[in-house]
Amino acid sequence: MGSEVSDVCEDVVKRITDEKYHCIYKYTQPVRKPVRPLIGRDREIRGMKAALERPELCNILLLAEAGAGKSACVAGLSQVDTDRLYLEVDLAKMIANCRYDANEMAGKLKSLFDDTEKFCEAEHTQIVLFMDEFHQIVQLSDAAVEAMKPLLANSGVRGIRVIAATTPAEFRKNISPNQPLVERLQRINLHEPDRKTTIQILKSMAESYGVAERIVHDSLYELIYEYTQRYIPANAQPRKSLLILDAMIGWYRSEGAALNKKLLAHVLYESEGINVMFKVDATKIRERLDERVLAQKYATYSVANALETCVADLSDLSEHGSKPQATMLFSGSTGTGKTELAKAIAEMVFNDERALIRFDMTEYANPDSLDRFRKELTSQVWNRPCCVILLDEIEKACDPVVKLLLPVLDEGRLQDENNREVTFINAYIILTTNAGTEVYKNIAQYQADDEGMGHWIRDYSKLIFRSLMGTTGGNKFPPELLGRIECVVPFQPLSQNTQMAIARMRLQQLQKKVFRIHNCKLRISKDVIRFLVHDSLSTDSDAGGARAIISKMKSDVVAAVATFLNRNPDCYEAVVTVAGTMAVDDVHKRVSTARIVVKRVE
Repeated sequence: MGSEVSDVCEDVVKRITDEKYHCIYKYTQPVRKPVRPLIGRDREIRGMKAALERPELCNILLLAEAGAGKSACVAGLSQVDTDRLYLEVDLAKMIANCRYDANEMAGKLKSLFDDTEKFCEAEHTQIVLFMDEFHQIVQLSDAAVEAMKPLLANSGVRGIRVIAATTPAEFRKNISPNQPLVERLQRINLHEPDRKTTIQILKSMAESYGVAERIVHDSLYELIYEYTQRYIPANAQPRKSLLILDAMIGWYRSEGAALNKKLLAHVLYESEGINVMFKVDATKIRERLDERVLAQKYATYSVANALETCVADLSDLSEHGSKPQATMLFSGSTGTGKTELAKAIAEMVFNDERALIRFDMTEYANPDSLDRFRKELTSQVWNRPCCVILLDEIEKACDPVVKLLLPVLDEGRLQDENNREVTFINAYIILTTNAGTEVYKNIAQYQADDEGMGHWIRDYSKLIFRSLMGTTGGNKFPPELLGRIECVVPFQPLSQNTQMAIARMRLQQLQKKVFRIHNCKLRISKDVIRFLVHDSLSTDSDAGGARAIISKMKSDVVAAVATFLNRNPDCYEAVVTVAGTMAVDDVHKRVSTARIVVKRVE
């Protein structure tokens, strides 16, 4: 038995011995004193106390998300309801000893209630048994549940009160199907505290640990609340804010770190991987996108405008801001840079390409894949809410999957398989499509400055929407999906000059990597670029674009370089050339005999 109990009950607790009350002694401990004042729960405390005074239905089922303060409320109640002894039941310990016989739990519960009744009669007092994670009993065995029903029904006349606690999700999944069990418990809902209350709780915590005077500006409390609400949406207040402040106090005590915004940012990065100090340079957005994705001025213009709005925090003008940061449709033929631009957005906004979550929507073409898509999407976003979601080739997805995205795009939320609400307010959502290629076949011929480009893209958006609402490849885009797209991003087919620039850039990357890993200087002849762009490649803009170049580079150039390096580990300089004859055009129908050759430079 623990000792952290109210002074009024301390003497009573001492009389709980293993010899007289074995189950109470072994499986319970006094509800601990609150470590700080309970703030903002007066209404709930009054409601719980009134429920315990009921003559018949005197047991409570406390429902709240993890971290909303269920245990804190029970601890607070124990301090004002001093006529009763509050004991917390260690259900995990009881269950652990029943691993080989789940039905044994029924006997242990009955023994616990018998011990408690005997103690109440001997001490002329009432006991409140607090059972956190109450759903564990239901999960264990039917016998345990059946044992609980008469115990709860008769608890009042035996001098026993029960406060069971669980989350709404666990209640719906495990408890609500058993209506007789539900009827024996009065439900009380604990909602997350609002902004003002959470900040008061944070201030109380700072005062309790003697660091309040070290926090010069109250705005730090505001920032803790704002950042945890925005970047840790999966967890509940006030726990998520308290944990962040707790970590900050740890750094202050161990290293003397100042309790300020800089330390807050450090703690968020260490604990959640969120870099709140990273800011996008709005003046260089388009410049950086153009460096990453070549010859796609229409696409980078559209994305830069969307990101400018996000950087200014004006992407959602509603009061509470529930929409994703941006919803964009990347439209263009394959290999034109759609995925590369999505990676660039992840790197620019979150300083990490790994923030890109990609879904190949061809895997969700069958209606049977709906549940799998929901599970995978919500699971990944729950674990990484600050992300770029790339839904590649959205036109290949089945109708149920597409319609599942509507609440995501419109309200920034979706329930997972456990009816847990997952938020998308920190996500940038990108849909890509190869549909409607007839619209952008000749986009490269259009020339305009930024102002003219904006007008052209608006006209283009109307054309592509008309194309997508028609039937394309057996799939039809519902108008309600397109109506939720905020930005259409057009990708033009790659010209030969652009393809050569991409090949040159990729070969330069290969040179740097070979030098870094193998300390070998790699020379590459100009013929290698011609080989990658012209030899045996179709000139059709829909034939693969940059992706076809990269694939050919890996299979021919990289493979040849790797083979050479493995056989010549001591080589410090080599040259890559083309041997044989290339099929540089389709007129003469020449058969290519070209191959990549790597030689040591003597």
